[in-house]
Amino acid sequence: METRWRRLLLSLCALGLLVVFFSAADIYGLGGRPWRGFWDATVVTTNQSFVTIAAEPRPDGATAAAGIRNGDVIDLREQTLGARYAWIYELMATQPTQLVVRRGSQRFVANVTGSTGFEGPWAFKIAGLLAAQIAVLFFLGCAALIALRQLKSYEARVVALVLLLQVGSLLEPNLVVPNDALNLALLLVNAGCTLASLWLLVHLAARFGARSPGRRAIEWCAYALSALTFVRSGVSVVGIATLWVDPLPYLVPGVISSTWYPLLWSVEPVAALLAVIAVAIAAVASTTGSERMRTAWLLLPLPIAFAAASIVGLSSLLNTSWFLFSGAIVGRGLVSLLGALIVTYALLKRRVLDFEFILGRTLVVATVSLVVVIAFVLLEWLLGTTLSNASHTTGLVANAALALVLGLSLRYIHRRVDTFVDAVLFRKRHEDERALLDFAKEAAYVTDSNELLDATLEKLRRHTDGRGAALLVDRVGSYTAIRSFGDGVWPAVSENDEAVLALKTWHKPLDPHHYTTALHGALALPMLARGRLVAVLLLDERAGGEAYSPDEIEALSQFAHGVGSALDTLGERRGDGNADLRGLIVELAADVRALPERLSEEIAHRLPTP
Repeated sequence: METRWRRLLLSLCALGLLVVFFSAADIYGLGGRPWRGFWDATVVTTNQSFVTIAAEPRPDGATAAAGIRNGDVIDLREQTLGARYAWIYELMATQPTQLVVRRGSQRFVANVTGSTGFEGPWAFKIAGLLAAQIAVLFFLGCAALIALRQLKSYEARVVALVLLLQVGSLLEPNLVVPNDALNLALLLVNAGCTLASLWLLVHLAARFGARSPGRRAIEWCAYALSALTFVRSGVSVVGIATLWVDPLPYLVPGVISSTWYPLLWSVEPVAALLAVIAVAIAAVASTTGSERMRTAWLLLPLPIAFAAASIVGLSSLLNTSWFLFSGAIVGRGLVSLLGALIVTYALLKRRVLDFEFILGRTLVVATVSLVVVIAFVLLEWLLGTTLSNASHTTGLVANAALALVLGLSLRYIHRRVDTFVDAVLFRKRHEDERALLDFAKEAAYVTDSNELLDATLEKLRRHTDGRGAALLVDRVGSYTAIRSFGDGVWPAVSENDEAVLALKTWHKPLDPHHYTTALHGALALPMLARGRLVAVLLLDERAGGEAYSPDEIEALSQFAHGVGSALDTLGERRGDGNADLRGLIVELAADVRALPERLSEEIAHRLPTP
């Protein structure tokens, strides 16, 4: 089961990386001019069906260069399918788009070739798209790490699917290809990804807390509004493809609405997200105790991040200025990136992943990726300026050479970046781990059990950030806390407790939250001696709420093993009840072995001498 899920999620991650790659190639170009073009103007609806006007084209932009002026009328019914799609979204930068334009009583055809992201005010064009791509990379990274490390949790698998579905946001209108049918199909795929992610979020929230009739009503409302968002996208695609219906009222964003009816449809996707947030809030409110905070961190960040990005994107409909419109799109991309970071942190609060570990890996991967992207961007800039007369073949050869050089040096770059990030971010962690490992060896030379226990608690207090810790030692029929710190409550635990049995059986650290157990904490570690569970080291939640990292768990496991062995040895030296019992058993066994010999001697002694 887990293997199938892992293969599925990792395959989807690989597919998502391909989408990100093609999106980057579409926007930034790969050995030539990018496909994706920009109108450098905004589109505004009118009171007439199918009719739009060109608003405030930039003087140095593609629309103005084609002879289109502010206020020119574009009727969708007079355009080809490709021109309709291009005018509503974005056009190609590698081939002209023929647009039928009306100016008063005049009617003419304008051939418009879109500008690239590097022509004109590039920051307004590239920043938002780049931020959205980085956000998707964050989501893919989180999904991949869940697939590799936390597939036992159903909630984690659902979250991973939601994160993977965010790849759909890069399909349209960010990705533009020279095929009209494929462009429309990508619109539907994007809408389907949005619908599936919203339904999965509602389904996930329904698994937490008690479900009252009012809460079920909110859930069905969220399902209905999410489905309505997909229907809206489907109607807009049908309208663009067939002109059976006016597609303009159903497009969000991209076309500025001048009447209330299209604006109402524009707000509907935000209403769906707000309904999903309401479902999550109801789920959090219906949970109790310590689970409430974990539920909040799991359910709320994703829909809040999506809603914030949608609201910022809708602000682009408030002004016809191209700069304000593009600035709002940039803001939406940056909010998506911020949401990706918050969602990543939220997953770590749920103990799905380790915060510092994923932060370090993310920084390493992001830095290496940034080096690669900057190298290709600089090459494209060089080919477009200094080597402006270079042929397409020259561009391909230059990109291939750069890719070869980066491929050969990527391992070296990754190693250097990894070393630097590790030294900067995790110095304190490594010092704490070394201190725990050192004491695991030093414990064998402690000659007093009380001093050993006191020193153990002091090491945990100084070299972990747990809110509390306890040592539960084996007593007759139970494990009882004999040393502890923090505000936690450490009741005696039966030797037949579910978590205790797992510690005895598997000799591995475990999370008590996954068991029906009297152990209260975030991490339980076995303290073993000669295969016997002599004690349990129990750690409370970390001060920051994150998970204990794999490196920390490994160091704590060795620490617990060293202390457990030393504790068992001191028990034998002290001659406690168990040691006395073992000694008595050894003496009895020796007597039993010597019994035949003693009987033979006694018989020989009593028999008369011949």
